[in-house]
Amino acid sequence: MPDRARRMRSRPAFWFALAESIAVMPWVVLSLRTRGFAGTMRSAAGSSTGAQAAPRLGAPVPVPVLVVTAAVTAVAGRRRTGWTCLPRAVTIVRLARRRGHEVELCLGVASPAAGVLPAHAWVEYGGRPLNDTADVRDRYHVIPVPVPTERNLSAR
Repeated sequence: MPDRARRMRSRPAFWFALAESIAVMPWVVLSLRTRGFAGTMRSAAGSSTGAQAAPRLGAPVPVPVLVVTAAVTAVAGRRRTGWTCLPRAVTIVRLARRRGHEVELCLGVASPAAGVLPAHAWVEYGGRPLNDTADVRDRYHVIPVPVPTERNLSAR
């Protein structure tokens, strides 16, 4: 295990975020199925109270955001859960916002192959992918999707 991952797992905040991920991710999956993307994002984005402004491009990622990302990745990667990239990304958005940090949910599509249109969801902070590789924007064309939040209630 790399030193960074070992240090992350030694933090009490990681274990709290891990437990929170176990509780929140099934809710996100169910909400996406029953309420759709817009309804889920309205709830997942949470309150804007206390949230910092969107970070500038290239801003260093705060430790709480890294902890949340590591916890969600650990939970989603443990077993065959059916928790695909969208529920993972929405869970990271929810948990990061609960900690007062603005993150951006990105949705993208790749070139169609064999009649299939590959799509992907990931989260960025200051233009830096949190739960994917740095070249994700090279592999997927980003779809501008207005995410409904308390600040932008008209997005549907």
